[in-house]
Amino acid sequence: MGGAGTGTGGTDIGEAGASGDGGADATSGSSGKGSGGASAGAGGAAGKGGKGGGAGLPGAVGGEGGSGDVTGEGGASGAAPIDTCNGVTIGGKSKIPVGPTSGVAKPSGAAGGFTVINWAGFKGAISFNFDDALASQRAHYDDLNAVGVPVTFYLVGANDGGNAAWTKAAADGHELGNHTMHHCKANGDSCGWGPFTNIDSEIDDDTAHIKSAFGVPGVYTFAAPNGDSNWGTPALARFILNRGVNDVALGVRPTDSASKAADLPCHIVASTETATATFNPIIDSVRTNGSWRTILAHNIDPTITDYGYQPISYTEIVAAMTYAKGLKDVWADTMMHVGGYWLAQKALSTVTPVTSGSDKVYSWTLPEHFPPGQYLRVTVTGGKVKQCGTELTWDDHGYYEIALDAGSVTISP
Repeated sequence: MGGAGTGTGGTDIGEAGASGDGGADATSGSSGKGSGGASAGAGGAAGKGGKGGGAGLPGAVGGEGGSGDVTGEGGASGAAPIDTCNGVTIGGKSKIPVGPTSGVAKPSGAAGGFTVINWAGFKGAISFNFDDALASQRAHYDDLNAVGVPVTFYLVGANDGGNAAWTKAAADGHELGNHTMHHCKANGDSCGWGPFTNIDSEIDDDTAHIKSAFGVPGVYTFAAPNGDSNWGTPALARFILNRGVNDVALGVRPTDSASKAADLPCHIVASTETATATFNPIIDSVRTNGSWRTILAHNIDPTITDYGYQPISYTEIVAAMTYAKGLKDVWADTMMHVGGYWLAQKALSTVTPVTSGSDKVYSWTLPEHFPPGQYLRVTVTGGKVKQCGTELTWDDHGYYEIALDAGSVTISP
């Protein structure tokens, strides 16, 4: 039989080993061996009745196997590399705010125990939404922005006024989300601003408009007009989530099914509500329940004539945003950032590590349409935490920040 090959693979995915040829008395070829490198090498060829060299493990390199003397089954292809790291910056800081915990010692136990921290280390999360691109929102943009809490504006393309406020909002770190061009139900009824076109155009034209008019690189979340759940399926074909209008007192919890992304709950502001009586208790509830909730406002100045659904003074919304920011242990951020974190955590929760020598390699695939440049905060029981060969720095607020774009993380002794 053919002997075992050794060697180091290159940077490309290995190809299947070729068939041998020769006499009738040959037996099987042996598996190849290999180490190092950025990707898997080729499987070896095989002799009669046997398989060729095995595929290289992800993150390692499979060498070429020994050849037999007669035609046999070709060796397996090398596995694809886990972590290409092309264009990924490792060791940078996310834009997630820092929680109140500090002075946490770096874990020093046995290597392993990879765990994603719920809500980036906060007790819960809250998002503030403003629908329909209304004149009252544009008029009071500076009041909202002054609080220092990133919010999500869901824009109706036919009603956004082409206003410079939205360009500034994007530049200031707020999210511009898709609320369709004309704010209709998915069957074409109940349009708010102009005639219905079709489902695809209503969504895609609004995205194209937001990107071109206000200078954003991408649009990643959607809010269903009129709360129509029939928008959920086309929305998730384009975005990471669809926000509905039905309230759920418990909010969204880390263990909830990702299927909730098709119709995320929210609390719609009513004219009679105040920060003290209604909004602040909602914010308190996320701390108690360890959840994420959304507060949605429309008209935020009853003196301004625009779409008058549940008009309320912007001062009540500003008071609630200020309250959330002041708590320090609540994460107040956009739908894209909080929802993206929640969905990425769910994606990583199903990952089984691959052992490569003494290392454990965790690899993941992000949901479709996921925004680039996002992070998760994780902890371990001990060991070195690496991405793209770079050891990450422990943050004494109690976590490592991992770049989701890297596609994997390695825990080494």
